[in-house]
Amino acid sequence: MREEEFDLAFLAFSSKLELLREGSDHRPLVTFFNNAERKKRGLFRFDRRLATKPEVRDLIANAWTGQSSANEDVIAKLNRCRRELIQWSKEQNQNSCRLIKETQISLDDALSRLIPNDELISQLSATLDKAYKDEELFWRQRSRIQWLHSGDKNSAFFHAVTRGRRAVNSFSVIEDETGAEFVEEEHITNVIASFYENIFTSNGTADFQVVEETLSSSVSQEMNDKLTSIPDNLEIKAAVFSIHPGKAPGPDGFSSSFYQAFWSTIGEDVCRDIRSFFETNNLHPRQNETHVRLIPKISAPRKVGDYRPIALCNTHYKIIAKILTRRLQPLLHQLISPFQSAFVPNRAISDNVLITHEILHFLRTSEAKKFCSMAVKTDMSKAYDRIEWGFLKAVLGRLGFNEKWIAWVLSCVSSVSYSFLINGVPQGHVLPSRGLRQGDPLSPYLFILCTEVLSGLCSKAQNQGLLPGIKVSRGSPPINHLLFADDTMFFCKSSAVCCKELSQILSKYEQASGQRINLTKSTITFSAKTPAEAKSRVKNTLNITQDGGLGNYLGLPENFGRKKRDIFASIVDKIRQRAHSWSSRFLSGAGKSVLLKAILTALPIYAMSCFKLPASLCKQIQSIFTRFWWDDKPDKKKMCWVAWDSLTQPKYAGGLGFRDVQHFNDALLAKVGWRLLSQPDSLLAQVLLGKYCASSSFLECSSSPRVASHGWRSILIGRELLRKGLGWAVGNGAHINLWYDPWLSLSHPKSPCGPPSASSADLTVQALLCPESNDWNVDAIRLLLPQYEDEIRSLITSSVPSTDSLVWLPEKSGSYSSKSGYALAKKFSLPGESEGFDWHKHIWHLKIAPKLKNFLWKSAAGALSVGSNLAKRGLQGIEGCKRCGCFEDELHVLLKCDFAGEVWRLAPLTSQPGALLITSPQLLLQCVSRIVSLPPSGVALTPLAPWIMWNLWIARNLLLFENRVFSAKEVVHKAVLEARQWQEAQFDIPSPSQRVPAPPAHSRSATAYVCYVDAAWCATTRLSGAGWVLKCPDGLTLSQASSTRPFVSSALVAEALAIRSALFHITSLAHFSYHRSLMICSDSQVLIKLLNSNGSFKELKGILHDISCLKDLFSSISFVFISRLNNLEADTLAKSALSTSRFVPISSPVECNF
Repeated sequence: MREEEFDLAFLAFSSKLELLREGSDHRPLVTFFNNAERKKRGLFRFDRRLATKPEVRDLIANAWTGQSSANEDVIAKLNRCRRELIQWSKEQNQNSCRLIKETQISLDDALSRLIPNDELISQLSATLDKAYKDEELFWRQRSRIQWLHSGDKNSAFFHAVTRGRRAVNSFSVIEDETGAEFVEEEHITNVIASFYENIFTSNGTADFQVVEETLSSSVSQEMNDKLTSIPDNLEIKAAVFSIHPGKAPGPDGFSSSFYQAFWSTIGEDVCRDIRSFFETNNLHPRQNETHVRLIPKISAPRKVGDYRPIALCNTHYKIIAKILTRRLQPLLHQLISPFQSAFVPNRAISDNVLITHEILHFLRTSEAKKFCSMAVKTDMSKAYDRIEWGFLKAVLGRLGFNEKWIAWVLSCVSSVSYSFLINGVPQGHVLPSRGLRQGDPLSPYLFILCTEVLSGLCSKAQNQGLLPGIKVSRGSPPINHLLFADDTMFFCKSSAVCCKELSQILSKYEQASGQRINLTKSTITFSAKTPAEAKSRVKNTLNITQDGGLGNYLGLPENFGRKKRDIFASIVDKIRQRAHSWSSRFLSGAGKSVLLKAILTALPIYAMSCFKLPASLCKQIQSIFTRFWWDDKPDKKKMCWVAWDSLTQPKYAGGLGFRDVQHFNDALLAKVGWRLLSQPDSLLAQVLLGKYCASSSFLECSSSPRVASHGWRSILIGRELLRKGLGWAVGNGAHINLWYDPWLSLSHPKSPCGPPSASSADLTVQALLCPESNDWNVDAIRLLLPQYEDEIRSLITSSVPSTDSLVWLPEKSGSYSSKSGYALAKKFSLPGESEGFDWHKHIWHLKIAPKLKNFLWKSAAGALSVGSNLAKRGLQGIEGCKRCGCFEDELHVLLKCDFAGEVWRLAPLTSQPGALLITSPQLLLQCVSRIVSLPPSGVALTPLAPWIMWNLWIARNLLLFENRVFSAKEVVHKAVLEARQWQEAQFDIPSPSQRVPAPPAHSRSATAYVCYVDAAWCATTRLSGAGWVLKCPDGLTLSQASSTRPFVSSALVAEALAIRSALFHITSLAHFSYHRSLMICSDSQVLIKLLNSNGSFKELKGILHDISCLKDLFSSISFVFISRLNNLEADTLAKSALSTSRFVPISSPVECNF
């Protein structure tokens, strides 16, 4: 028996101890079986399957509202719900595994009777199918698999993953700090609790002068006002629904799925309890109780330090932490230095990787022998666990956070208590006096705020000349440190002064923060020609002995040689290991498809986002993907019926949407190039462009020089793809060459046809714009580019001066995405452009089981193992149908065989597919998609024909491989039964509490002026009309007007033009005060969402710029979506303007008290 199989079978009730080798290269393994151990009481975990049961919804409603007083808190109500759920589960026998066995016996008995009871058989079959579904959902919850949905018989996979997780997470032996081994659970608990009690105990540090010296106040009064406001019900609900329902619950057993499913019942009390915390800063200790799950960091953990502690917090606490986090996150870019990339919006881990790669490349190629440099990689030991709370308080105070905010944060951090999950049971109890929890939504953001002290110390030393950073070129900035959470790199000269200063910085930070540098895991990389005596001096000063350069930084290689394939070989090993994992063989076909897309393809993405992988390595990865998709077992190859290139086509083009590794690598690298273009002030852009593009732009710089790093060469490969989809959005036109740059279209790169005259060759697009209004100069257009007048005037420019900007044309937003870049690299046609068979309509959009969709795709793609396809691959003599002996192809099995014809005739369908008229499987699918099942079949919400085709295929295989014969009537009966059962399982009528409520009616603020805006657009003439009505707070009409505009490309552009025109009109009213609040109401939901999220849209770039500038004139302005029924006045004005084609002020301003 293999070790992993032994673990799965016995590890739940045994422990292992490996003895030392004596006279052999094998270790003796001693196993202790705990036969006499009593069964432990399991933890309560809310079962998400119960949320859809009406009786459970009633039970929760009664338990939450009944027998309660007005002063009863949420904890008491949750306790009552827990007791009621446990009692109900016992009474209702919710063990789906037991129900499956009992139903199988009953069904077998019913089928064995001489006179079958069809109604009883149907009822038992439905019960069995529902039990199977419940069993699958049960194991899916426990497997913690988030990427694969249930519904296609993946129960065995979920069960296998769960057993594997339990085996990995179980404790059989532990070593204490002296090396003594313990196998009894009580002793294991004591060792773990003692270890973390020591870690979580404060060292009493009280000197935080270093915080005052390195940080300055960065939080404004406006920021503090937003941070410290009491949350309303909408903000609390948004926090609740932002927590993933599949995440593990805390000690109370209620995950966020419970809160989300029963929000209509519990929401009001939860909101009141959450607001109470923000009003009183009183957090009940039981709400902050935390289970700690220890996750192995290595394959064979022995010591407590080999485990990573993950905190499982109660959802009630997570709601508070989420509210604080969602408020803090948008401010981080103003508080965190550019040298820290973790958890800060618009910063990426790839920035740190590429900057570090560039500096290490500089060290490797450096010729310096006297003024040598070095890179020091440090490892923080238990970084989160050692943060001193006093240090955290000092940091928050120095940064300028309000005392109320600081008190909230410290209450969340300091009221925690820990117990440890040892073999599934909470044991031990630790009350910490320092540390942050890994698993708390708030912890990462608090940690990077604390690391600003370390960053400040480094920056201060650089400014004083004590720790000068490394410059990879004259045009690049000096960098002496980079941070990504607790991963730190220092870059400096290898002089005695720098070494001493770096040592002092680390010492000061350790003493103030409680952090501890793990010197045994830290490394130093020296420049290529650093003398040996200098290296020895540096190592002695820093107490770091290991040389760097051969390890990884943030999971990727630090240094690159010539053999790139060997460097990235570990990626292939990880993919192969995951593809061949024992649990993957339990997946259904649809499950394998999802795993391939969501997991296997994702494994190399991180590396491919930074570096170009060798082509041979990409082909090796592709080969693993191919074998995983077609094979059932790793050691048994099966036939590949469709080429991999065809599988990488989109589903609408006949493929399965798998990714081509090389093209996707290029698309990811193009994203790095886009970030250099769109964020030229970022630290990455300053380093790379300062070195390689000092005399030209990124798009125009020449190919990489001989000494360029592999990272830069990779980015240039992505640049070639980027060039194919870039275009210009006209601002003031000053930076766009009239003839050579692509600016004429926002859908594809297009520039005017030349050649230009010598006098106009250097003209910019600015020559076509009016200086005063920045609108198009029609006379200039007709003089220079008369043939493009319509296209040019369709480009809406901003009225307020703005700069020209590059946009990514394949995306509506104008911003690059790897998805659209990949489509461009593969030269995919758009959906609907390809002629012929509609794969989406006839396969992928059908409401059928995933396994049927895969089967239909195989039949249409020629991937079924029928005789004709086997003959094409050289397997002769098995081309005939086993039933009738005729030549067997897909159409024969599914339609033209006499047996298939009889099945179709017996099927309860309104019509039958015509065997003579149908000449291909694709035509068959087109035909059957129009056939409706008869009402007596009971199949109305899913098409019956695919189920018939599936059962014809199953009957053929059973006859061929097991010699089992089914009649046509049995095939039809089984198809109808399966279709009905799947329909009942998938299309349950939602309960009232699950229905999405209609949007609330628009209510006008009592103090705000309201402007109702609408647009009308004619696609034929490309004319748009705009209308707006401005009303006083009391509802009286202050002003109303309308206007029109030609050359408008879409209805959305017309709506945006209408809001811009309305704002210009309001600002022109001499008697309107900007100090009043203004509400803009529109029935364009897409536009309002764009305005409120500060999103981008390439066609609206100029208009959105104007609106952004205009809204800054008002003290308060909001954009609100309303229904068309509430916007009839503006709608009437817009339609009127479209017919009159001119600006019409409808009425004079009314008297209004401002």
